[in-house]
Amino acid sequence: MMCRMMFKSFRLSLFTLVLFSIYQPFCNAQEIKVSGGFLKDSIHIGEPVAYYLAASYPKTLTVLFPDSVFSFIPFEFTKKIFYPTVTTKGISSDSVIYYLNTFEIETVQYLSLPIFVTSARDCTAYMPVADSVYLIELVTTPPSDSVSAQALPLKTNTVYQRVFSEFNYIITVIAVGAFLILSTILWIVFGKRILKYFKVKRLKKSHLKFLHSFTTTFQQVSALFSPEKAEDAISIWKKYLEQLEQKPYTKLTTLETIQMIPDEKLGTSLHMIDRAIYGNQPTLINAFQELKQFAEDRFSKKLEEIKNG
Repeated sequence: MMCRMMFKSFRLSLFTLVLFSIYQPFCNAQEIKVSGGFLKDSIHIGEPVAYYLAASYPKTLTVLFPDSVFSFIPFEFTKKIFYPTVTTKGISSDSVIYYLNTFEIETVQYLSLPIFVTSARDCTAYMPVADSVYLIELVTTPPSDSVSAQALPLKTNTVYQRVFSEFNYIITVIAVGAFLILSTILWIVFGKRILKYFKVKRLKKSHLKFLHSFTTTFQQVSALFSPEKAEDAISIWKKYLEQLEQKPYTKLTTLETIQMIPDEKLGTSLHMIDRAIYGNQPTLINAFQELKQFAEDRFSKKLEEIKNG
C-alpha cells in the first residue's frame, strides 16, 4: 500500500513538471502575435504581389524579419518596405510589406513567412497561418483546330540554309597576342612618362589639400589664438612633410626636427610656436608663414626631382 501511494505521488509530480514545461513556452508565445497574408486574392504569372507580415511582442524581446536572402519559394523576392516600430504599454509592433512574384504554374500557391525571436541561447521562429493566392490562367483549353505533333504532315526542304561557323579561336588568339604586343611596346615607349604624369598630378593634389587645411587652421589661430588650434596647425604641417619626404616628422620633437633640418629660420619659428602653445601666449604670424614657406620650398624641390627623374 505504501509503495502504491509513493508511485501515485511520483506520477503526479512528473505530470506537474511536464505540464509546467509545456505551459511555460505557451505563455511566452501568447505574448507574441504574428499575422501575414497577401493583399490580393489573384495574380497573373510574373505579376508582383504584396505580402504583409506583422508582429506584436514585448519590447524587451529582439525580433527579426526575413530579408532578401530568405527563401520565399514558390515566390521570388523583389523588394520590401519596413514601417517604424510602434511601442505602446510595453508592447512593440512591427510590420513589413514584401513584394514578390512567381513563375510557377500551380493554380493555388501558399506562403507563410516567419518572424524570429532571438536570445542569448537560441532563436525561435513564429509562423502565421499560411495564406494563398490564385493564379489567373490566360490559356485554359487548347484551340479546337490544334493538331498534335505526331499528326503533323512532314515536308522536306532542300533549300540551302546558311549555318554560321563556330567561334574562331585562332583569330581570337592572334588578336589578343597583337594587342598584348602593342600594349607592351607602348608601355616601354611611354610608360615612364605616364608614371611621371600621375606622380606629378598626385603630388599637386596633395599639396593643394595641405594648403587649404593649413591656411584655414592658421587663419583661425590668427583670429583667436588657442593652444589647441596651434597644435592642429603644427600637426597638419608635420603630416604633410612626412608624406612628402617619407620621414617621421610626426614622431619627432621640436628639437629633433631642428637637428634633422638645420634651418635657422625654421628652428626659430618652431621655438616661437612652442612658447606660444605651452606658455599660452599668442605667437607671431611670421612663425606660421615660415612653416608654410618651408613646405612650399620642399614641394617645389620634390616636383623638380620627379620631372627630372
